[in-house]
This record gives sequence, structure tokens and C-alpha cells, in this order.
Amino acid sequence: MSKGLIFITGSSGFIGSATAVEALKAGYRLRVCLRRPSDQLQTLLSNYSKQVEYVFIPDLTDETAFSDKLVGVEFVLHLASPLPHGTDRETYFTPAVKGTTALLKAAAKIPSIKKVVITSSMAALVPLAGVPDGGVIQGKQYSSFDFYVGILLTPFVESNDWDLSVDEYGSFEDPKNPTATPMILYMASKLLADKATWDFWQTARPPYSLVTLHPAFVYGHNLMQTSPDGIRGGSNGALWEFIMAGTATGFLNGVHVQDVAEAHIRALDPRILDGSKYLLAGKSITVPEIARFVQMRYPDAGAAITESAQGMSSPVNTTKAETELGIKWRSFESMVQDVMDQQLGFLKNASC
Repeated sequence: MSKGLIFITGSSGFIGSATAVEALKAGYRLRVCLRRPSDQLQTLLSNYSKQVEYVFIPDLTDETAFSDKLVGVEFVLHLASPLPHGTDRETYFTPAVKGTTALLKAAAKIPSIKKVVITSSMAALVPLAGVPDGGVIQGKQYSSFDFYVGILLTPFVESNDWDLSVDEYGSFEDPKNPTATPMILYMASKLLADKATWDFWQTARPPYSLVTLHPAFVYGHNLMQTSPDGIRGGSNGALWEFIMAGTATGFLNGVHVQDVAEAHIRALDPRILDGSKYLLAGKSITVPEIARFVQMRYPDAGAAITESAQGMSSPVNTTKAETELGIKWRSFESMVQDVMDQQLGFLKNASC
């Protein structure tokens, strides 16, 4: 028996495809929302054809486009959002903010919808200027009365009082590092979309429960990658370049894509409270540990990483996700292994 019908966006992406497969394995039916047909995704989900249907919405910022597509839906997983790609702020902010609020508003008109889960980012929990000195990134629990009387009635609370505001008309260029602009715009879009999400929840008080998930840098096997070039532009590409070229892209706050996929499905549990925000980040690791693992596991791969390479990480507190979602994080080594095995496999096949 089906556990219910999920409306999912972003399933042609790295995290979305893994989440779609996990939902189907768990017994849910999927109404997959795409901007355009994807033969690759349909092939990936072909073993579950009786549980899957497809709808097409070219413009996810159009609230009216969702109305007839949500009839009969019980859960919404919204994963579609722009990745770092260029320097035009409108290509980040409009899809991220309006694409989210349009779906939230449309879902509020459908009585059958019980819960909406939004895939955000760890970036939405951090000021654009970075983590304050001594700060720890963590999730939060809003209670139904949080905004009105300032009292949190839920038993498990994590929060920061950091200023997460963004001037969407300001400058997003780093004079010291012009190439960082796409990532800064991406981070700003996540902050703006998260604020819009919870502002809507506060003012509209929708009939469904709302949960946001905030993954760190997501690594692991990419179900949608079909060639060596497919690794470019994503988090797996940054990890691959860090290992193979020794570039300064070693983001050590990582989480396995499978942990993120499972978190989406666990968030649908009715015991997960309305107003929950979960930080998803695996166990910490050091650059020397990564270097030694790569040297031991892939001695002939030509990796340039050394134990003195520079990595970037921030303190995190993921107790909320571990306690309430029951996640047991996969190791960073397993993320490295998945990325290396997949990419080396593609390169080997390409050279044959």
C-alpha cells in the first residue's frame, strides 16, 4: 500500500534524483514536476513506473501553474533552486525566492497537503559575511507562538541570533576574489529564500506543516551523471578538484547525498514538528585524514592532495537532526570514495 503521493521538484538534479529514488523505495508515489522532459530521469525511475507520474511546469515562479498539479497530493518536496553558475543576480534571486513562495502559496490552497519540506542549504543559516567568531552553525525550532510571545514550547531548541539579512540590491563582488561572485550570489539566494519561506509561514499560517533542510556541501555518487564532464560545476566537482589538483576548494563541512535523501523522507514523519529547521552535516574530518585515505585507496590515481593542503570548515551542531530524524552520518571517507570511484570509472571508460 502506498504511503501517499509526493509532489517533488528538482528531481533531475544531484540531490533530487537520490531523494526521488529513496521516496519510491520507501513506498511513496511520486508526481514528478519538471520544467522539461528528462529521458535520463525517466530511465532512472523506470523500475518504479507504476508509482511515478510526470507533470511539466516551465516557470516555477508562476503560482497559478501549480494549482491543478497539486490535486490529491499529500506531501511536497521542493528541491529545485539555482546552483552557482554566473553573475546575474536575477537568475538566482527570482527562481530561489519566487519559485519557493509560489509553491508554498499554491500548496496552502490544497486541503490534502499535510507537509511541505523545502531543501535549503547550510548557507541559509550563516551570515553572508561568514560565521561570527566563536559561532556554531545549527538548526532551529520555531513554535507556533514563537513570533508572538517569544516563547519556544518545543522540547528541543537550537538557534542563533545572527543577522541573516541580505541587501538584494547591494554588491556581491569580492574585490580580492572576483571568481567568488557566483558562490556569494548562491549563498545570498539561499538566505533570501529561507527568509521568504518562514515569513510566509509566520504571516499566512498555512494548514500544512513546514520543514526546511539545510545540507552542508553534498558529496557522493551522482545518479544523473553520465560522463566525466558531468562533475563540473557541482559540489562533487569541487571535491574532485581539491583531491586531484590540490586547488583551494576543500570544503570539509560535507554530508553524503544518501543521508540528505533519507532526511527528506524521514522529515515526512508526522512526529516531525511544524516549524523545524535541520542542519545536515556529517562528521568532521581533517585534510591530512583525506590525503592519507586517498593515498592509501588510490595510489595510482595521480592525486595532488597533500597533508598540508588548505581546507575550509566551520563548527556545526547537528544534534537536532541526529535526535529527531535519527540520522547516523556516513563518513567523509565514504563520500570521497563514491566521488573517486565514479569519476575514475568515467575517465577509464572514456579512454577505452
